[in-house]
Amino acid sequence: MKKKHFILALGLALASPLTAQTSLDLPAEYLRNNTAGGVNNNLPANLVGSPYLTDDFKRGMVYMENETPYPAMMRYNAYQDEIQVQSADGISTLFMRDNIWAELNGETIKIETYEKGSGTAQGYFFELNKGATRLLKKHKRVFTEAVPASSSYAQDKPPSFDDDITYYLVQEGVPAKEIKLKKKDIEEILTSKQAQAYIKENKMKLKSEDEVLQLLNHLNML
Repeated sequence: MKKKHFILALGLALASPLTAQTSLDLPAEYLRNNTAGGVNNNLPANLVGSPYLTDDFKRGMVYMENETPYPAMMRYNAYQDEIQVQSADGISTLFMRDNIWAELNGETIKIETYEKGSGTAQGYFFELNKGATRLLKKHKRVFTEAVPASSSYAQDKPPSFDDDITYYLVQEGVPAKEIKLKKKDIEEILTSKQAQAYIKENKMKLKSEDEVLQLLNHLNML
């Protein structure tokens, strides 16, 4: 990792909002680390965008399989792919385990195994539906360094975080596979006669979340 990006990543891990938030404490077995929190002094002053989906910590619920759920103040860091938790001790991050997940802003955020290159990896995804076949949404924030003006007639481009959203389909027992919201990609995975018939009958183009979820909810009820 480049030194500049290492400093940026370290700063983001320590970042916290300037305004005080309500603190809720989670058991230590849910948390990967603790930090002192504090204001992040490493991010450029002219930075455009944010590494977080919401800069403020929001109240949500943390779940561990077969355990009592706990409320917590959380935010999702889409640059580092982690869920940060605010407590009386500072800023922590949830353990990235598939038996721990969170509900935040009415959405479920879970660890999923997905295809990556010739192998697999794990990361956080927003689960858009339940059932044997699910649509997952991946939020990424991509950091772009500042670009100096190429001439006296041009302007400098400030450093920025840009949103990059991708979608995945996952079936039971199989790693999630990245797709585009288009008919061709989805039909390559959902090859059953029932899927093909429903797509044809409803003249589906499958270019939106709602349309894909309509198809999946139908198939999951069969």
